[in-house]
Amino acid sequence: MKYNPAMVTLARESRGLTQSELAEKAGLPQGTLSKLESGALVLSDDVVKSFSRVLLYPSSFFQQTDPVYPFGSSTFYHRKQQSVPASILKRIEAKINIYRGHIVRLLRATNVSAQCRFRRSDPDEYGGRIEEIAGLTRAAWRLQPGPIANLVRVVEGAGGIIVRFNFETSKMFGLSEWVPPAPPLFFINSNPEISADRDRFTLAHEIGHVLLHDLPNPNMENEANRFAGELLMPETDIRAHLIPPIKLHTVARLKPFWKVSMAALIERARELDVVNHNQYVYLRMQLQQKGYRHREPVELDIQREQPSLLSEIIEAHLGQLGYSIDELAEMVNIHTDEFKEYHGIAPQGRHGLRVIRKS
Repeated sequence: MKYNPAMVTLARESRGLTQSELAEKAGLPQGTLSKLESGALVLSDDVVKSFSRVLLYPSSFFQQTDPVYPFGSSTFYHRKQQSVPASILKRIEAKINIYRGHIVRLLRATNVSAQCRFRRSDPDEYGGRIEEIAGLTRAAWRLQPGPIANLVRVVEGAGGIIVRFNFETSKMFGLSEWVPPAPPLFFINSNPEISADRDRFTLAHEIGHVLLHDLPNPNMENEANRFAGELLMPETDIRAHLIPPIKLHTVARLKPFWKVSMAALIERARELDVVNHNQYVYLRMQLQQKGYRHREPVELDIQREQPSLLSEIIEAHLGQLGYSIDELAEMVNIHTDEFKEYHGIAPQGRHGLRVIRKS
């Protein structure tokens, strides 16, 4: 059988192991493992069986030829704080690559990709007018004026796939990638400590990346934030709500209506010159003093939006297409228990299984 050395690296990194750790567990010299991963040595059936035992992947996993994309490429965009350890980022990167392979295989029996209503736009062609692109996106998605009632539902209706994903840290909020012909994929941190309003802004920010940034550029984080601000809080609609003087109680009152954080509303007021620099700094200082930079008042919390499209695709395979869980796991080249863990599938007594919505 022909095996892909890149899959050994992917499997190892997804388990959080270094080369030396895997070499020790598999009973190989580290130099040999290094040559196997680089392709300098050919992977034999016996070596793959050893990797399969240690890394808990079936042998078929190592035969996959799916492309592997690193963070920092033009494929991946992610929203995080600066202090996420490199070891965690490597493990997340590997798991996201594996997850993409699952989704691509599951989509082959659906028409989701054909229904995609995402269209890339070059900011340079619009003279850097990011807000105009956000407005055109709202129009293309036929959104009504005012706040978006459920952004997750809008994105899934446009053909995007959203996954509530365990990033193993609360310091990484979300990640997106768009590798046609697959639809845009959005991974949002499932950590319950991250507020629902941050989830919404993260998703809007990542939409900005997949629509605006075919290639990385030094301004892309600022552009994605501007896109998110206009998508969630269109200037023509929110100006009537941002009436000076802007106080903390002003943005607290607006938060449940616009479904964004108090901090995001203050930022929007600054962008639209409703507050000057000194007023903006003072409002941010008040947020800090009251502890709202870490946790805004619980009584203002909005309901978390839950994705359903991927669950529906799995349900269609289990129901209409007649697959078993074991067959789906085999399709995506992982063991059944891990398939259930990845895709939120829980036991339903002796009658079978059910797909659950991840919270």
